[in-house]
Amino acid sequence: MSSITRIFPNQKDPPERRNFKLMILLIVAMFVLMVLIGFVTFWLSVRGAEEVLVPNVESKELIAALIELQEKELYPRLQVRYSSDYEKGMVIEQRPSAGTIVRVGRRISLTVSRGPVIDRVEDYVGQKLEDVQIHLQTLFASYRALLKIKEPVSYVFDPEPAGTILAQKPEPGTVIDSVTELELVVSRGPRGELVEVPEFIDMEFQNAVAQLSSANFPFIFSVRRAEGEEKAGVIVAQTPQPESEVPYGSVIQLTMTRPERVARGRVFGVFEYVLPDYPIMVDVTLDSISEEGNTTILAMKHPGGPISIPYIVDEGSELILYIFDQEEIRQQAGVGR
Repeated sequence: MSSITRIFPNQKDPPERRNFKLMILLIVAMFVLMVLIGFVTFWLSVRGAEEVLVPNVESKELIAALIELQEKELYPRLQVRYSSDYEKGMVIEQRPSAGTIVRVGRRISLTVSRGPVIDRVEDYVGQKLEDVQIHLQTLFASYRALLKIKEPVSYVFDPEPAGTILAQKPEPGTVIDSVTELELVVSRGPRGELVEVPEFIDMEFQNAVAQLSSANFPFIFSVRRAEGEEKAGVIVAQTPQPESEVPYGSVIQLTMTRPERVARGRVFGVFEYVLPDYPIMVDVTLDSISEEGNTTILAMKHPGGPISIPYIVDEGSELILYIFDQEEIRQQAGVGR
Protein backbone atom coordinates (compact mmCIF):
# COMPACT_ATOMS: atom_id res chain seq x y z
CA MET A 1 0.00 0.00 0.00
CA SER A 2 2.89 2.26 0.83
CA SER A 3 4.38 1.69 -2.68
CA ILE A 4 1.10 2.77 -4.29
CA THR A 5 0.96 5.93 -2.24
CA ARG A 6 4.50 6.66 -3.23
CA ILE A 7 3.67 6.35 -6.95
CA PHE A 8 0.18 7.80 -7.20
CA PRO A 9 -0.71 11.23 -5.79
CA ASN A 10 -2.65 11.31 -2.50
CA GLN A 11 -3.87 13.85 0.04
CA LYS A 12 -0.82 13.42 2.23
CA ASP A 13 1.48 14.61 -0.53
CA PRO A 14 2.45 18.25 -0.47
CA PRO A 15 1.09 20.18 -3.47
CA GLU A 16 4.43 20.27 -5.25
CA ARG A 17 4.93 16.49 -4.97
CA ARG A 18 1.34 15.74 -6.01
CA ASN A 19 1.69 17.92 -9.13
CA PHE A 20 4.96 16.20 -10.04
CA LYS A 21 3.32 12.73 -9.73
CA LEU A 22 0.41 13.87 -11.91
CA MET A 23 2.82 15.09 -14.59
CA ILE A 24 4.73 11.79 -14.57
CA LEU A 25 1.50 9.80 -14.81
CA LEU A 26 0.34 11.99 -17.73
CA ILE A 27 3.60 11.41 -19.59
CA VAL A 28 3.34 7.65 -19.02
CA ALA A 29 -0.28 7.62 -20.18
CA MET A 30 0.63 9.51 -23.35
CA PHE A 31 3.46 7.05 -24.08
CA VAL A 32 1.15 4.07 -23.58
CA LEU A 33 -1.45 5.68 -25.86
CA MET A 34 1.15 6.23 -28.58
CA VAL A 35 2.30 2.60 -28.35
CA LEU A 36 -1.31 1.45 -28.56
CA ILE A 37 -2.00 3.61 -31.62
CA GLY A 38 1.17 2.31 -33.31
CA PHE A 39 0.18 -1.28 -32.59
CA VAL A 40 -3.31 -0.78 -34.01
CA THR A 41 -1.90 0.90 -37.13
CA PHE A 42 0.62 -1.92 -37.65
CA TRP A 43 -2.08 -4.53 -37.18
CA LEU A 44 -4.34 -2.86 -39.73
CA SER A 45 -1.56 -2.57 -42.28
CA VAL A 46 -0.60 -6.22 -41.84
CA ARG A 47 -4.20 -7.30 -42.10
CA GLY A 48 -4.43 -5.41 -45.46
CA ALA A 49 -7.35 -4.21 -47.50
CA GLU A 50 -10.32 -6.34 -48.34
CA GLU A 51 -9.78 -8.72 -51.26
CA VAL A 52 -12.16 -9.29 -54.18
CA LEU A 53 -12.43 -11.57 -57.22
CA VAL A 54 -11.73 -9.89 -60.58
CA PRO A 55 -14.88 -10.21 -62.76
CA ASN A 56 -14.79 -11.35 -66.39
CA VAL A 57 -15.46 -8.29 -68.57
CA GLU A 58 -13.91 -9.47 -71.84
CA SER A 59 -16.22 -9.26 -74.89
CA LYS A 60 -18.51 -6.89 -72.98
CA GLU A 61 -19.37 -3.30 -73.82
CA LEU A 62 -17.15 -0.79 -72.06
CA ILE A 63 -19.97 0.77 -69.99
CA ALA A 64 -21.10 -2.63 -68.68
CA ALA A 65 -17.49 -3.55 -67.88
CA LEU A 66 -16.94 -0.31 -65.94
CA ILE A 67 -20.09 -0.85 -63.88
CA GLU A 68 -18.96 -4.38 -62.92
CA LEU A 69 -15.54 -3.11 -61.87
CA GLN A 70 -17.10 -0.28 -59.90
CA GLU A 71 -19.29 -2.73 -57.99
CA LYS A 72 -16.11 -4.55 -56.93
CA GLU A 73 -14.40 -1.25 -56.04
CA LEU A 74 -11.82 -1.83 -58.78
CA TYR A 75 -10.56 0.93 -61.06
CA PRO A 76 -9.94 0.69 -64.83
CA ARG A 77 -6.84 1.70 -66.81
CA LEU A 78 -7.90 1.97 -70.47
CA GLN A 79 -6.01 1.52 -73.74
CA VAL A 80 -7.47 1.15 -77.23
CA ARG A 81 -6.49 -0.60 -80.46
CA TYR A 82 -8.00 -1.41 -83.84
CA SER A 83 -9.71 -4.77 -84.18
CA SER A 84 -11.58 -6.46 -87.00
CA ASP A 85 -12.96 -9.11 -84.62
CA TYR A 86 -14.58 -6.81 -82.02
CA GLU A 87 -17.09 -4.02 -82.48
CA LYS A 88 -16.10 -0.53 -81.46
CA GLY A 89 -16.32 -0.10 -77.66
CA MET A 90 -16.01 -3.81 -76.80
CA VAL A 91 -13.41 -5.03 -74.29
CA ILE A 92 -10.82 -7.14 -76.11
CA GLU A 93 -8.77 -8.27 -73.11
CA GLN A 94 -8.13 -7.53 -69.44
CA ARG A 95 -5.26 -7.76 -67.00
CA PRO A 96 -5.30 -9.30 -64.39
CA SER A 97 -7.43 -12.05 -65.90
CA ALA A 98 -10.87 -12.97 -64.64
CA GLY A 99 -10.88 -15.00 -61.41
CA THR A 100 -7.72 -13.42 -59.99
CA ILE A 101 -7.99 -12.35 -56.32
CA VAL A 102 -6.83 -8.76 -55.78
CA ARG A 103 -7.21 -6.08 -53.14
CA VAL A 104 -9.98 -3.53 -53.28
CA GLY A 105 -8.84 -0.43 -55.17
CA ARG A 106 -6.58 -2.35 -57.60
CA ARG A 107 -6.37 -1.00 -61.17
CA ILE A 108 -7.52 -3.37 -63.92
CA SER A 109 -6.06 -2.79 -67.41
CA LEU A 110 -8.68 -2.99 -70.16
CA THR A 111 -7.92 -3.06 -73.91
CA VAL A 112 -10.91 -1.64 -75.77
CA SER A 113 -11.65 -2.04 -79.49
CA ARG A 114 -11.62 1.00 -81.78
CA GLY A 115 -13.34 -1.09 -84.41
CA PRO A 116 -11.79 -2.08 -87.77
CA VAL A 117 -8.97 -0.07 -89.36
CA ILE A 118 -11.47 1.12 -91.94
CA ASP A 119 -15.22 0.94 -91.54
CA ARG A 120 -16.28 2.22 -94.96
CA VAL A 121 -15.30 1.37 -98.54
CA GLU A 122 -12.92 3.96 -99.98
CA ASP A 123 -13.03 5.39 -103.51
CA TYR A 124 -10.56 3.44 -105.66
CA VAL A 125 -11.72 4.58 -109.11
CA GLY A 126 -8.85 6.17 -111.02
CA GLN A 127 -6.18 4.45 -108.94
CA LYS A 128 -3.80 1.76 -110.18
CA LEU A 129 -4.78 -1.80 -109.31
CA GLU A 130 -1.25 -2.53 -108.05
CA ASP A 131 -1.39 0.47 -105.70
CA VAL A 132 -4.74 -0.59 -104.24
CA GLN A 133 -3.48 -4.15 -103.70
CA ILE A 134 -0.43 -2.88 -101.82
CA HIS A 135 -2.59 -0.42 -99.85
CA LEU A 136 -4.96 -3.16 -98.64
CA GLN A 137 -2.09 -5.53 -97.80
CA THR A 138 -0.43 -2.82 -95.72
CA LEU A 139 -3.70 -1.76 -94.08
CA PHE A 140 -4.59 -5.25 -92.89
CA ALA A 141 -1.05 -6.51 -92.25
CA SER A 142 -1.75 -6.85 -88.50
CA TYR A 143 -5.52 -7.30 -88.55
CA ARG A 144 -8.06 -9.62 -90.10
CA ALA A 145 -8.79 -8.38 -93.61
CA LEU A 146 -12.37 -7.14 -93.90
CA LEU A 147 -11.98 -5.87 -97.48
CA LYS A 148 -10.65 -8.20 -100.19
CA ILE A 149 -10.36 -7.80 -103.95
CA LYS A 150 -12.56 -10.35 -105.67
CA GLU A 151 -10.76 -12.59 -108.14
CA PRO A 152 -10.71 -12.70 -111.08
CA VAL A 153 -10.71 -8.97 -111.72
CA SER A 154 -12.72 -7.84 -114.77
CA TYR A 155 -10.62 -6.24 -117.53
CA VAL A 156 -11.94 -4.15 -120.43
CA PHE A 157 -10.35 -2.11 -123.21
CA ASP A 158 -10.45 1.59 -122.35
CA PRO A 159 -8.58 4.80 -123.20
CA GLU A 160 -7.34 4.93 -119.59
CA PRO A 161 -3.82 3.50 -119.05
CA ALA A 162 -3.64 -0.25 -118.50
CA GLY A 163 -4.20 -1.20 -114.84
CA THR A 164 -6.41 1.80 -114.01
CA ILE A 165 -9.53 1.01 -111.96
CA LEU A 166 -12.64 2.13 -113.89
CA ALA A 167 -15.45 1.00 -111.58
CA GLN A 168 -15.98 -0.67 -108.23
CA LYS A 169 -18.65 -2.43 -106.22
CA PRO A 170 -19.59 -1.74 -103.38
CA GLU A 171 -19.75 2.00 -103.95
CA PRO A 172 -17.47 4.36 -101.99
CA GLY A 173 -18.83 5.08 -98.51
CA THR A 174 -20.51 1.69 -98.07
CA VAL A 175 -20.32 0.56 -94.43
CA ILE A 176 -18.09 -2.47 -93.82
CA ASP A 177 -19.66 -4.65 -91.13
CA SER A 178 -18.22 -8.03 -92.19
CA VAL A 179 -15.76 -9.47 -94.70
CA THR A 180 -16.51 -7.67 -97.97
CA GLU A 181 -15.36 -8.53 -101.51
CA LEU A 182 -14.40 -5.59 -103.67
CA GLU A 183 -15.37 -6.12 -107.32
CA LEU A 184 -13.22 -4.07 -109.70
CA VAL A 185 -13.34 -3.28 -113.40
CA VAL A 186 -9.84 -2.48 -114.68
CA SER A 187 -8.59 -1.03 -117.96
CA ARG A 188 -6.58 -3.17 -120.38
CA GLY A 189 -5.51 -0.01 -122.16
CA PRO A 190 -6.67 1.26 -125.58
CA ARG A 191 -7.86 -1.31 -128.11
CA GLY A 192 -5.87 -1.52 -131.32
CA GLU A 193 -3.08 0.89 -130.34
CA LEU A 194 -0.40 0.61 -133.06
CA VAL A 195 3.34 1.07 -132.58
CA GLU A 196 6.15 1.22 -135.12
CA VAL A 197 8.73 -1.56 -135.04
CA PRO A 198 12.34 -0.26 -134.83
CA GLU A 199 15.13 -1.74 -136.95
CA PHE A 200 17.44 -4.15 -135.14
CA ILE A 201 19.39 -5.64 -138.09
CA ASP A 202 23.19 -5.54 -137.53
CA MET A 203 22.69 -4.33 -133.93
CA GLU A 204 24.69 -6.08 -131.18
CA PHE A 205 22.31 -8.28 -129.22
CA GLN A 206 22.98 -6.52 -125.85
CA ASN A 207 21.96 -3.19 -127.39
CA ALA A 208 18.87 -4.78 -128.93
CA VAL A 209 17.82 -6.25 -125.57
CA ALA A 210 18.30 -2.84 -123.90
CA GLN A 211 16.21 -1.06 -126.56
CA LEU A 212 13.44 -3.67 -126.54
CA SER A 213 13.15 -3.65 -122.73
CA SER A 214 13.14 0.15 -122.49
CA ALA A 215 10.27 0.26 -125.03
CA ASN A 216 8.49 -2.70 -123.35
CA PHE A 217 8.44 -4.73 -126.58
CA PRO A 218 7.98 -8.44 -125.78
CA PHE A 219 10.53 -10.43 -127.78
CA ILE A 220 11.92 -13.87 -128.58
CA PHE A 221 15.50 -14.55 -129.62
CA SER A 222 16.74 -17.49 -131.67
CA VAL A 223 20.47 -18.14 -132.13
CA ARG A 224 22.48 -19.63 -135.03
CA ARG A 225 26.07 -19.59 -136.23
CA ALA A 226 27.25 -16.74 -138.42
CA GLU A 227 27.23 -17.48 -142.17
CA GLY A 228 29.32 -15.89 -144.93
CA GLU A 229 30.21 -12.33 -144.01
CA GLU A 230 27.80 -12.08 -141.09
CA LYS A 231 29.22 -10.70 -137.86
CA ALA A 232 29.06 -12.68 -134.63
CA GLY A 233 26.73 -11.62 -131.82
CA VAL A 234 24.48 -9.34 -133.91
CA ILE A 235 20.88 -9.39 -135.13
CA VAL A 236 20.58 -10.81 -138.67
CA ALA A 237 16.79 -11.10 -139.05
CA GLN A 238 13.62 -9.79 -137.44
CA THR A 239 9.86 -10.23 -137.66
CA PRO A 240 7.86 -7.98 -138.06
CA GLN A 241 9.92 -5.97 -140.50
CA PRO A 242 11.42 -2.59 -139.49
CA GLU A 243 9.05 0.43 -139.66
CA SER A 244 5.96 -1.77 -139.85
CA GLU A 245 3.08 -0.95 -137.47
CA VAL A 246 1.83 -3.63 -135.11
CA PRO A 247 -0.61 -3.67 -132.16
CA TYR A 248 0.99 -2.67 -128.88
CA GLY A 249 2.25 -5.78 -127.06
CA SER A 250 3.02 -7.77 -130.24
CA VAL A 251 6.01 -10.09 -129.94
CA ILE A 252 9.18 -9.16 -131.87
CA GLN A 253 11.03 -12.25 -133.14
CA LEU A 254 14.78 -11.77 -133.62
CA THR A 255 17.48 -14.04 -135.01
CA MET A 256 21.05 -13.45 -133.86
CA THR A 257 24.42 -15.02 -134.59
CA ARG A 258 26.27 -16.77 -131.81
CA PRO A 259 29.17 -14.78 -130.34
CA GLU A 260 32.50 -16.30 -131.43
CA ARG A 261 34.73 -14.99 -128.67
CA VAL A 262 33.60 -14.77 -125.05
CA ALA A 263 36.04 -13.46 -122.44
CA ARG A 264 37.69 -15.97 -120.11
CA GLY A 265 35.48 -16.68 -117.11
CA ARG A 266 32.34 -15.57 -118.98
CA VAL A 267 29.61 -17.67 -120.61
CA PHE A 268 27.01 -17.05 -123.32
CA GLY A 269 23.51 -18.47 -123.15
CA VAL A 270 19.81 -17.87 -123.68
CA PHE A 271 17.38 -17.75 -120.75
CA GLU A 272 14.13 -19.40 -121.87
CA TYR A 273 10.86 -19.57 -119.98
CA VAL A 274 7.11 -19.40 -120.58
CA LEU A 275 5.22 -16.89 -118.44
CA PRO A 276 1.46 -17.05 -117.82
CA ASP A 277 -0.63 -14.74 -120.01
CA TYR A 278 -1.34 -11.67 -117.90
CA PRO A 279 -4.34 -9.36 -118.39
CA ILE A 280 -2.02 -6.38 -117.86
CA MET A 281 1.66 -5.72 -118.38
CA VAL A 282 3.66 -6.95 -115.40
CA ASP A 283 7.11 -5.96 -114.14
CA VAL A 284 9.65 -8.57 -115.26
CA THR A 285 13.30 -8.52 -114.14
CA LEU A 286 16.13 -10.94 -114.94
CA ASP A 287 19.14 -10.72 -112.61
CA SER A 288 22.49 -12.47 -112.68
CA ILE A 289 24.02 -13.32 -109.30
CA SER A 290 27.68 -14.34 -108.97
CA GLU A 291 30.60 -14.00 -106.58
CA GLU A 292 31.48 -10.75 -108.36
CA GLY A 293 28.08 -9.24 -107.53
CA ASN A 294 24.58 -8.80 -108.98
CA THR A 295 23.77 -7.58 -112.48
CA THR A 296 20.37 -6.78 -114.01
CA ILE A 297 20.19 -8.22 -117.52
CA LEU A 298 16.65 -7.07 -118.27
CA ALA A 299 13.90 -4.99 -116.63
CA MET A 300 10.65 -4.30 -118.48
CA LYS A 301 6.88 -4.62 -118.48
CA HIS A 302 5.72 -7.83 -120.17
CA PRO A 303 2.28 -9.24 -121.11
CA GLY A 304 3.32 -12.84 -120.47
CA GLY A 305 3.95 -15.78 -122.79
CA PRO A 306 7.28 -17.22 -123.97
CA ILE A 307 10.50 -15.31 -123.42
CA SER A 308 14.09 -16.00 -124.52
CA ILE A 309 16.77 -13.59 -123.40
CA PRO A 310 20.41 -13.87 -124.60
CA TYR A 311 23.11 -12.99 -122.09
CA ILE A 312 26.85 -13.06 -121.37
CA VAL A 313 27.59 -13.42 -117.63
CA ASP A 314 30.22 -14.80 -115.27
CA GLU A 315 30.60 -18.58 -115.24
CA GLY A 316 28.75 -20.17 -112.34
CA SER A 317 26.21 -17.34 -112.15
CA GLU A 318 22.60 -17.93 -111.17
CA LEU A 319 19.90 -16.32 -113.28
CA ILE A 320 16.77 -15.31 -111.36
CA LEU A 321 13.54 -14.16 -113.02
CA TYR A 322 11.32 -11.88 -110.90
CA ILE A 323 7.66 -10.95 -111.47
CA PHE A 324 6.63 -7.90 -109.44
CA ASP A 325 9.78 -8.41 -107.28
CA GLN A 326 8.70 -11.97 -106.49
CA GLU A 327 11.04 -14.76 -107.60
CA GLU A 328 9.47 -16.79 -110.41
CA ILE A 329 12.31 -19.17 -111.36
CA ARG A 330 16.09 -19.47 -111.22
CA GLN A 331 18.48 -21.23 -113.58
CA GLN A 332 22.20 -21.92 -113.75
CA ALA A 333 23.93 -19.75 -116.35
CA GLY A 334 25.12 -21.66 -119.43
CA VAL A 335 22.54 -24.45 -119.04
CA GLY A 336 20.76 -25.06 -122.34
CA ARG A 337 21.80 -23.18 -125.43
